[in-house]
Amino acid sequence: MQTKEDRQKLKSSMPVARLSVFHTENCRVLPNRGELLYRLKNGGVAAEIGAAFGDFTGEIFQRNKPKQLHLIDSWDSDRYKAGLEGIKEKFKAQLDADELKLHQGFSVEKLPTFEDGFFDWVYIDTNHSFGTTWKELQICHKKVKADGRIAGHDFCTGNVVDPVPYGVVEAVTKFCHDFGWQYEYLTVEHHGHFSFCLKRL
Repeated sequence: MQTKEDRQKLKSSMPVARLSVFHTENCRVLPNRGELLYRLKNGGVAAEIGAAFGDFTGEIFQRNKPKQLHLIDSWDSDRYKAGLEGIKEKFKAQLDADELKLHQGFSVEKLPTFEDGFFDWVYIDTNHSFGTTWKELQICHKKVKADGRIAGHDFCTGNVVDPVPYGVVEAVTKFCHDFGWQYEYLTVEHHGHFSFCLKRL
């Protein structure tokens, strides 16, 4: 487990981006990420980046009804390999109908294999580090359509139980600043692990 000094050093190493009101003035607050799914394009082509056990996958099919959903995850530990097998069993009908596609591997390696402008929206929920999130956002900038959306989980400073610092806020803020995106939605769940949704300016 990281020491307090390790965590402070990690947080202080992340860049600080200063946003203007143009990045935030059209943002709306939602009670949870389930409500966010109703506001993402229905019947489109989407990606859940970091699917784990497929819990949110079920919500995506129920609330958003994508034409095709791509799950991208490494499933590289014994714990998460069980999650992959569970997904194959739980979503067999969607897999057979080609409504669900599985891509096992690291996000920053799998995402570049898709054509530019392929996705209507993506939802990022991987390791929450600044480095990984920053790379994922830059890749998704090319892989979502011009009117597409980039969303994601754990828009917070970290896990206070373990404790583990996250870099999602810093990465998303820098991305909006550097690449010309703005906040469209933020969620405010009671547990503090919020979601974000971005659109191009």
